[in-house]
Parts: sequence; C-alpha cells; structure tokens
Amino acid sequence: MGSRSAGSARVYLHTLGCPKNEADSRAVGRMLRAAGLPAAGDPEGATHILINTCGFIRDAKEESIEAILSACRGYTDKSVVVFGCLVERYEDELRSGIPEVADWLGIVKPGFERDLKQAIAGTEADDSSGAIRVSGGERKSHAYVKISDGCEEGCTFCSIPAIKGRYRSISTAEIVEEVQVCLEMGARELILVGQDTSRWKNDGITLPGLIDRLCEDDRLRWLRVMYLQPRGVDRRFLEFMASQDRICRYLDVPFQHSHTDILRRMGRHGDGEAFLGLLEEARRLMPDVSIRSTFIVGFPGERERHFEHLVSFIEQARFDYAGGFVYSPEEGTPAARLRPRVSMRTGRKRLNHLHETIERAAQSQHQGLIGTKVEVMIDEIGGGQVIEGAAAIGRMRGQAPDVDGVTHIEGRLPEDVSPGDVVSVRIGATVGWDMIGEFCAP
Repeated sequence: MGSRSAGSARVYLHTLGCPKNEADSRAVGRMLRAAGLPAAGDPEGATHILINTCGFIRDAKEESIEAILSACRGYTDKSVVVFGCLVERYEDELRSGIPEVADWLGIVKPGFERDLKQAIAGTEADDSSGAIRVSGGERKSHAYVKISDGCEEGCTFCSIPAIKGRYRSISTAEIVEEVQVCLEMGARELILVGQDTSRWKNDGITLPGLIDRLCEDDRLRWLRVMYLQPRGVDRRFLEFMASQDRICRYLDVPFQHSHTDILRRMGRHGDGEAFLGLLEEARRLMPDVSIRSTFIVGFPGERERHFEHLVSFIEQARFDYAGGFVYSPEEGTPAARLRPRVSMRTGRKRLNHLHETIERAAQSQHQGLIGTKVEVMIDEIGGGQVIEGAAAIGRMRGQAPDVDGVTHIEGRLPEDVSPGDVVSVRIGATVGWDMIGEFCAP
C-alpha cells in the first residue's frame, strides 16, 4: 500500500453482521480516533475504507464478500482494509482471491490495534476531531455492549468456536469503561450481547451483579440483555429481571428447534416441553414480557414429523418476534458430515411455512396491545415518510433495535423531546411487525 502524507488519511468504517460486530466497530472507531485519524462521512470522502465482515453462515459470507468486491470495484482510488470473522476464518483464500484488498486483519483481539495502525501506514496523528463514522455513524439512542466472546457450547452447526475460540467473559472494568463511552455519546439504552450472555461471570460477580452495577448510572434509562441460551435462563434470573425497573422485560432465547431428535443432533440441550415451561414461568412472573427466538429448519435428519413438531411448538409458544433460516453446512463443523441432508428446496418451503406461523402468532400477541399505554424510547424525530403524519419513530421495551418492529408515534410531541427520551404512547394499530400509537401525557 502506498504511503500518504502525514495527516492525510480519512477513514470510513462499514459494518456487516450481528450486534456484536457493531460493538467491535465502535471499539475500532475509538482506536482510529485515538490515533488522530479523522472520519469520512461517506466512502467518497475517504482514503481508507474499513469493512467489518461476518462469516457465520453462507448468506452472511456472501454478503460480506459482495461488500468487499463492491468497495474494490467502486473505489479503486481507496485503500480497502477488511477485518472481522470472515477474515479470521478464510484469510488465505481471501488474500489469493481478492488481491485488490490492501490488508486483512482478522477479529478484534490483542494486537489488533497495532495491526490496524500499520494497515493505515504513513499517517501521523493530527488534530482532527469528530467520531469515526460507523455504518452511517449517526448518534443513536441505543448502543450494543459486548460482555463476552467465543463459545464452547458444542453446537454441531456453529462455526463460532473456530472463529472466536473458547468462551471468555470480558472484565467488569472493560465493560464499565465501554458503557461510560456509550452513555457519553448519548445512548440511553444499553444492549448486552455475547455468544451466551447468561454465562457471564467476572471478579466474583455474575450477570445480575453486573446489571446492578451498570444501573447505578442515572443516565441509563433501559438495559436489554440478548443472546440468552435456554439453559442459562432459570427461575432466579427471571425473578431478578422481574424485580428491576430499568431492565427491559424482554427475553431473547435462541431455541433453534423443539424436537429432541434434532436438538440432540445439533448438540443442544432441552426440548419443546421444557422450553414451553420456561416461557410459562416467564409470563407468570412478568405478564408484560416480550419473547424473541430463532430457529433452524432443514437440519440434517429433519423429517416432516420433526418440522410439524416445531410448527406446533411455535403456535403454543406465541412469540412476539422470531426469525429463522435454512441450515447451511459450514466446513469444519460436525453437522457438515451429518446425513441425510435436507434439500434446499424443502428447506426453503419449510422456512416459508415457519415464517407464516411465526407471523400469525406474533400478530395475535401484538393485537393485545391495542388500546394500552406503553413507554416508547425515541429513536428518530420525524418519520412521516413511512407513516404519514408520524412525529417520531421509537421502540417499546418489547422491541429490540434492528431485529424487531418499531413504533410510529403520531400527535404533537413536546419541543424538547430528542432521541433517547422516553414518552408515553397509546397503541392504536399494528402494521406488519410495527405499531402505530399516539403520544399522550404520562
């Protein structure tokens, strides 16, 4: 990569993949800012384009590769630097297949900052200020905070252990420092993420103790926990969630399937009956809880009776939000060797049926909110371009950013309301996965 004059580099950072990648990108942004490297508002104004990739499943890998190729084709005068999960797993193949990329850096881990500075070579720190632009870079009402990395659950379909290594809880001090940065940047909702957040333990405290520590800051309005593996959600944790005002009563539990045969082939614990028991207990303790999950269809050995069991489970579970995807064999994982395979055509047919079932159940849940008054955190002032007359877009406690629906707010808002503020809204209708409501006095 050719050198540039001191202080001439401007960096644009684009993020693909899950919320954990967003948290990594924010850390990378701080590394760049600490080095005095100014932000570029868009790729055209950049000298360097950084791409944070995902390598979890086939669709994510294809999306990441397309983003890399598009950057190389569309910005031939820029230095494209790529990092993240895809690079960690396929660096040799990527280097030989896409020689236009200036540098490949892997995942954010010890030594990454040194490699990043080296990748943007010939640039000395300057006095430029301003935050690094991350996938649009606008100031947000919420922020993802990664509390763990890696995994050792042993799911046969998952490539995360090969990419990230063994499970590691991030230290309390590091998390608190990250939280302070997020709150100073204007976030008023924190979303704790990791491969299995329920397992977090550090400095002699567990996840409830960490949550108590974070909730000591009065700037924090809401705290949400995502990626809770089923066996980590017990009665004690549910009681803790029910007792805390700032914790969103929101369970994000990736069940993946309901039939014992398929779950054991996946290397996972539990079964549909146990999962329904968990949900029943959650709703008993928290009648207003919202529940989200994810599922895999077309796993090797999944027969029609297994899929019918899953459909029945979803009808009984009544998820507020859920998603699914067709199994894709990932090289190096035990499931890639399993037989018999389910055809992609059958997998897609089952996925369509799954999504229809999820949507019917969710609509029934959402209809029950019509006429009720709920708290909504403002994400964006305006929004009439989506719902005519909407004054703002926000989310209820039961709506996680980026993956669930939003709430469109009608009516006149107080002039001093801004993103991160929480207002009262009376729900009047549902449109797809979204809610429509009118601002009302608390």
